[in-house]
Amino acid sequence: MLNRWEEWLLENPRRAAAALFLFTFVLYSGSLANGFVYDDEYQVLQNPFVINPRLWSKIFAGSVWSFQSVAFPTNYYRPLHIFTHWLIYRLAGPNPAAFHLFQVLMYAATTVLVWQIARTLLRKESAALASALLWAVHPLHVEAVAWIAAVPDTGYGFFYLLGFLLFLRAENTGGGKAVAHTLPALAFFLALFFKEMALSFPLLILAYWYFHPRPAGIAGWGDRIIGFACYGGAIVAYLFIRVAALGYVTQAGSLWRIPRRVIEAGLGLLLQHTKLLFWPSHLNVFRTFDIESSLRTPWPWMLLAVLFLALGLRRREPVLGFLIFWWPLGLLPALDIRQLSFPLLAERFSYVPSVGVCLAACLVLLVFLPRRLPAAKFARLPGAALSLAIILFGVQTVRAIPNWRDNQTLAAYSMRQSPKAAPLHLIQALVLHYQHGDLEGARLEYETAMRLNAASVKPLTKVTYDCYLGLGMIAYQQGGLDTALQYFEKALRVSPHDSPAYDALGSIYFPRGEYARAADYFAQAVRANPNDLSGRFYLGTCWMKLGKYVEAAREFQAAREVDPGFLQAYEAEAKALEAAGLHGEAARVRVLARRP
Repeated sequence: MLNRWEEWLLENPRRAAAALFLFTFVLYSGSLANGFVYDDEYQVLQNPFVINPRLWSKIFAGSVWSFQSVAFPTNYYRPLHIFTHWLIYRLAGPNPAAFHLFQVLMYAATTVLVWQIARTLLRKESAALASALLWAVHPLHVEAVAWIAAVPDTGYGFFYLLGFLLFLRAENTGGGKAVAHTLPALAFFLALFFKEMALSFPLLILAYWYFHPRPAGIAGWGDRIIGFACYGGAIVAYLFIRVAALGYVTQAGSLWRIPRRVIEAGLGLLLQHTKLLFWPSHLNVFRTFDIESSLRTPWPWMLLAVLFLALGLRRREPVLGFLIFWWPLGLLPALDIRQLSFPLLAERFSYVPSVGVCLAACLVLLVFLPRRLPAAKFARLPGAALSLAIILFGVQTVRAIPNWRDNQTLAAYSMRQSPKAAPLHLIQALVLHYQHGDLEGARLEYETAMRLNAASVKPLTKVTYDCYLGLGMIAYQQGGLDTALQYFEKALRVSPHDSPAYDALGSIYFPRGEYARAADYFAQAVRANPNDLSGRFYLGTCWMKLGKYVEAAREFQAAREVDPGFLQAYEAEAKALEAAGLHGEAARVRVLARRP
């Protein structure tokens, strides 16, 4: 029976690929009913670089959050992430189903790549198919696929695995010749512009070369060095573009001087990721991480021992040794807490690294163990165990997808899983404050978020900043002007690169008739974020009040260039131009406002 199944898979690879693609698509089809959640709303619905078709070039000129602040320090340069949103928005507008469809299609296509890699490495069709199925149903991937903001993971995952598949084919056909590695290097290059985790790709190649003997067509390491130069060239080109856009490689300090705390955190994170991989319970995008508790067990050292023993598989079982090392090498960029924001421990980080473990598990259960079990009747047990795992993982995945339906559902579920996550309490505070008008309840949540954030391994500037803003607005609403000003000033000291605190201060002085003072704050807001529509509009209004009509027109023009649908800005600009005596220009602006 198994032999016939192997023969069918070998003779019908296209049908097998189509069936695998369809299975994965159906598995995640429930996510098509989900909406925009959490960062989706900022990165898509409130992102002028996505909404305005003329601003696409700015996507490549700054960080992933540059639409909110031009100077805010971040390690994330992911232009293909936001550009993907830009393309989908052009095709379907603000329709969440279209964005989710892209995610599901990318995941289904990537599952086929996993299957092709498994066919090449495992050289057993049934084990390769089982590997792809195990990877497709793994619950840790729900976050990456069901969340629109996780396009960096599905994007880099597709091109990363495509690059590795092409690398394997180059090894088997072209050897170390540079031309044979051009296409895999190009795929790697594209993966880098989706997510920085793709930097582990060259390490994966070195690990493959360590565990595998040189192909017959390669004379020695010299040829491999020539081939590796293609990937080195891709990194150099990427870093050049990254520095040109951001002005730096990383905000995390020296990459080579690694503090002991970072090493301890990396070991703890590796352990926690491994535990989640084999026991994916309490899935949650707001997962917290504690260094001390993660190290107070023997498991980290046992994990290191397993990796050390895997080095000895080079001669006996090179494929298994390589696949075991795929896991920590793929995770390596996500183990440096200096490079991370929140959460430090994210399920989506396992997206590509889990490929190695899934292939290794199927190699052991479907190839090695059946050959070594004493009786034929026991040879089916590993396969049965694997089948059960695939079924259970699939059920868990289907049940987890609806948790991403909307913000309310995601927040309620996440709060049950991680009640000590500071960002969750900030979200709860915002809901109480602006949706329910519960000022006292919101104040308590803001204070709780600040306390939990301060006690975390890596406090988030954004959480502290937003809490100060919220507390300042509550104080202002309750008549405590001086207290509100103190909170807004604290927010400025925490993050002078963000515009909302400047807007808040300007909004205090504007209704009091202190237009010059308000204009100063609004001007600082638009310097921090040139795409700040409210800051632009209020600054223009201040200039109108102060009789500076040309300056006012300039600000209104800047506002409607960011958002061409901002009709109020057109009319305000026309009035400013008329006040400045530029009636022809005012008429031209009104004509522009009437264009579809």
